[in-house]
Amino acid sequence: MKKLLVLMIVLLSVFGASSCTNSSNVFEFVIDESYTEYVTMATSADYPPYESIVEGEDGKNTVVGVDIEIAKEIAKALGKNLRVVHKGFDFLIEDVRSGKVDFIIAAMTPTPSRAEIIDFSQSYYTEESVPQVVLIHQDNVTTYANIEDLNISGVRVGAQTGSIQAEFAEVFTPNATAKIIQDLNELMNNLQNGQIDALFTEGPVADTRINQGAPFVKLELDILEGYEGNAVGVKKGNVALLEVINQVISDLIAQDKITEWLNEYSA
Repeated sequence: MKKLLVLMIVLLSVFGASSCTNSSNVFEFVIDESYTEYVTMATSADYPPYESIVEGEDGKNTVVGVDIEIAKEIAKALGKNLRVVHKGFDFLIEDVRSGKVDFIIAAMTPTPSRAEIIDFSQSYYTEESVPQVVLIHQDNVTTYANIEDLNISGVRVGAQTGSIQAEFAEVFTPNATAKIIQDLNELMNNLQNGQIDALFTEGPVADTRINQGAPFVKLELDILEGYEGNAVGVKKGNVALLEVINQVISDLIAQDKITEWLNEYSA
């Protein structure tokens, strides 16, 4: 897999710069034609409105979302173009820790266990702006009127591998049967098809699916002690990069750009 990824990156370089070059899991954005270097971001692009793979105007796949817009601003502040590597969520921290990529943006929560491995920026979303929710099928609104109705033997709940929502599933529904897998799209399909009864996720992710016509309704979780929203992850000790990222986040929050992108990509 390492050799394949290296080959992909080499081929991308050979084909030259464009507004967006991509392979199956590596996407390149030319922020400015004068920039000669790339900064590399890792993400798991199955989590709209934060990041998802879509077909671009040229008929080729590209990666879009709120986190991608934030990454572009970070790249611009660094005077570099942007390379985005798409991988499974539970591979991302190791890729940053080992130096394979420069930073993570993947709707990632800076938990204490993660903070032991990598450093985090200030949060660009907080619990006030991004609620944690449980999705249920609209046919089951009377059966599962609240979170307590899910915390019984025989109920099947889902969450994504390595996510903070998997921890929430343990906290709020310890008596239920949990399905914890990598692919969020599969979990969404499982919920729609009745293979699971509920899915732990974030409010904007739920809103995006509902706005696209999915037959789901939301149950909002109570305020969670110690939950700090979403942040950017970098390698331990990379103070210079972290300073740039924090300044970019502060500026974007002040300009209300993140909320603007959130509304755009949730529609």
